[in-house]
Amino acid sequence: MREIEIKARVASKQSLLQTLADQNVVLSEPVTQRDRVFGRVGVDGGSDNSAPWLRIRTETKQGEVKQIFTLKKSVTNQMDSIEHETEVADADELAKIIEHMDFTPYSDLTKTRQKAQDGVIEICVDTVEGLGDFIEVEKLTEEDVDYEAVIAELWTVLEKYDVRREDEVTDGYDVLMRKSQGLEG
Repeated sequence: MREIEIKARVASKQSLLQTLADQNVVLSEPVTQRDRVFGRVGVDGGSDNSAPWLRIRTETKQGEVKQIFTLKKSVTNQMDSIEHETEVADADELAKIIEHMDFTPYSDLTKTRQKAQDGVIEICVDTVEGLGDFIEVEKLTEEDVDYEAVIAELWTVLEKYDVRREDEVTDGYDVLMRKSQGLEG
């Protein structure tokens, strides 16, 4: 599958939540997600990178814990990726396996996420520890989809919720976190 998304910084989470509620968008209960991302040694997270990235996500929802292993590989940029994932039993053991495959820890961050659907588009409202509040809209597609057509569709959804194009963020949370820590240019 291919995941194409747009992410935007949110100035006022309360205003966004009110706008969503006014349009009858019902968000899920909050889920806490800890994402440990692994990359190849010496490979940065820039948009021109097409190397595979591995993520172990530990998701906690109402006391239930689920661990998900994901491979992502950028197609045109960080917000456009081939993605494959599966649930795993032991995240710490998987991290050791990943490191033995010559991947190295890249980032480790935690966010609180609420989700909703707008047709086939998934809406995520995120609060990322150390980074702030964001909204993402994403669509899972076939790998050969017309990227520009999907981006236009995603912007149509975002603009319904008063999200401005100038608030778009083109880096993933992992890259944003590293940049905020002075670890990436």
